[in-house]
Amino acid sequence: MHAREAESLCLFLHTQAMSRLRVLRYNARRRKLTNIRSTVMKLSKLSKSLFVLLVLIVGLTPLAAAQEAKKPKTKKPLPTGTPILWRDPGDISARDLRYGPGAADLAPVAPFTFVKEDPTGASPKFSVKDARGVNWNVKFGVEAQSETVATRLVWAMGYFAEEAYYLERAEIQNLPRLSRGEEFINGSVIRGARFEPRRKGVRRGEIWDWLKNPFVGTRELDGLKVLMVLLANYDTRLDNNRVLYEKHAGTGEMEARYVVTDIGATLGKVGGLGGKRIKNSLPEFQASKFIVGVDKGIVEFDYSTTPKGAGKFASLFKPSYGKSQANKEKAMRHIPVENARWIGRMLAQLSNDQIDDAFRAAGYDDATREGFVKALRERIKALAAL
Repeated sequence: MHAREAESLCLFLHTQAMSRLRVLRYNARRRKLTNIRSTVMKLSKLSKSLFVLLVLIVGLTPLAAAQEAKKPKTKKPLPTGTPILWRDPGDISARDLRYGPGAADLAPVAPFTFVKEDPTGASPKFSVKDARGVNWNVKFGVEAQSETVATRLVWAMGYFAEEAYYLERAEIQNLPRLSRGEEFINGSVIRGARFEPRRKGVRRGEIWDWLKNPFVGTRELDGLKVLMVLLANYDTRLDNNRVLYEKHAGTGEMEARYVVTDIGATLGKVGGLGGKRIKNSLPEFQASKFIVGVDKGIVEFDYSTTPKGAGKFASLFKPSYGKSQANKEKAMRHIPVENARWIGRMLAQLSNDQIDDAFRAAGYDDATREGFVKALRERIKALAAL
């Protein structure tokens, strides 16, 4: 019963009871109270009815109000916008990979106040509000560095990516004990965190599918897939693909931007659940294969996310998981040579200093930065030479 229905019922019962009371009083006067006992008994019964009515009014209304409050809030409908995956980056050699899709004046500003923990995903996360009132999603742990780098490289090629700022340490006011990530926390201070803003002008929309979207068969979509393989992103599941609605800064036109929103499981080794897969590991990235060969104009990459061992056994109990892993592999296959070469030659326009800036922004030490830059340059050369 809803609040309004309860109120209507109570009003009706109250009206009926008061009408009955008036009739009894009128009859009593006409009979000059000759049957006082009978009248008193009727009034007594009426009093009990009114008492029950009062209980209904007091009890049902809060209950109905609570039920009303439990009703899920109606989400504001998403806007409509022009689907867009890629925009010409212009002079790639002039792209600033220190901040990538962000900027120095948009970076998070202390002090930070804890809002709530985010239990989703493989990495520990929570949200905070900074000194300017901006809400931030904070990810810490092994993915914080690799995601900061990956967003910059994807953005440099003309694809949309979310802002990512890496902080070596950050003090969080009102930080409670979290369910995970305690090894990166000392009191109210967290170490190695990626800050990603939740801007007011950006609406997070639906999930998009690698295999079903407006850009299937285009070199731009194939180029994005190649970037995922280049960066050794083994977590290309659909949950990490989002349509972000935002107005074009110049024209004011609403755009539906197709974005890979979580690219932290990168810069390591690709593998399936139960097999050897790792993120943010220079030795594993250096040792991993990239291009296996070319067959009938299609590039064959070393990209397998098939569950193995215990992971394969686990997927038997959840067939949908095994299917999702198979689709990840399928999505990263069938890349024509010309499309792989196209993105490779774009990447080749980045200087080593630019790539180094991306790793510097993520807090890597000198030796690790140098090793990653060299390994990426080798992969880029292999693509461009196809």
